[in-house]
Amino acid sequence: MKETDYFTYLPDSAVCEALGCTAFSTGYTRIPPGSVYPPVRHPDDHHFIWEKGRTLQAYQFALISEGRGQLQSSPDPTKVHEVSSGDIILMFPGVWHRFGPDPETGWVESWIECRGPAFDRVFTMGLMPIEAPVWHAGSEAEAIFCRVHELAQEDAILHQPTLSVLGLHLLAQLCQSRGIAEQGRVRLVEQARRALMETSGDAPALESIARDLGLSYSTLRRLFREHTGISLKQYQTDVRIRRACELLRNSDRSIKAISGYLGYSSPFHFSAQFRKSTGLAPSEWRARNRPESY
Repeated sequence: MKETDYFTYLPDSAVCEALGCTAFSTGYTRIPPGSVYPPVRHPDDHHFIWEKGRTLQAYQFALISEGRGQLQSSPDPTKVHEVSSGDIILMFPGVWHRFGPDPETGWVESWIECRGPAFDRVFTMGLMPIEAPVWHAGSEAEAIFCRVHELAQEDAILHQPTLSVLGLHLLAQLCQSRGIAEQGRVRLVEQARRALMETSGDAPALESIARDLGLSYSTLRRLFREHTGISLKQYQTDVRIRRACELLRNSDRSIKAISGYLGYSSPFHFSAQFRKSTGLAPSEWRARNRPESY
């Protein structure tokens, strides 16, 4: 990556608008340790002081390629997000934020600022949550920024459409990384669902499932509710009641035997939960639903 400090601000463009993204600014700045931040040289609508922070009118990716620092942003401006080398800070239109390098290390930042329906759509899909404003992007994003800087310093106006497409390329990288993480969480939830369908037991069984998945019990409960809309415990109950119905309909097992098989502490506990779920006691449900051959 070139190490020449620069910044450029670009106008609206009908061509870029047609592409679904318009790049409005790019830049590169090396902030040595102990330096004043931010440098006093940006337009008023982009400059800020730490005490006040700022709000942009577009989306901005800011890559920190060296050093470390911190970020604070709405909706929880009191939360401090640690920023390390290789991270990209995500800034959103209309969302207050402030950030800066650790005085001991300084940092090197690169940015591109974009606006367009592609960004808006990805935001509404939840792949750019304002609660997660730091993205560890990796080498591919750094390569994109290298190309951004080459084109911007050569002739930013001429290359504005290509710069805009590079902004979309960064957006695609973000979507892919967030999508993979989301798919990973979905797989964990599906594995938990399968485990619950294959086993029975009370709370210790749930904790064991979490351990087998490499998660804490609290994390599994949170992910499960986020992806299914019900609690892990409720899903376990639903599985047990469905299995109880199968056993009551298709076997001669006693209520006590079914209760023990499904991991209930007592037949009374089983009967109470079954009645709550179905509106009938187990014996009544069996009498109404048993095949005539029995």
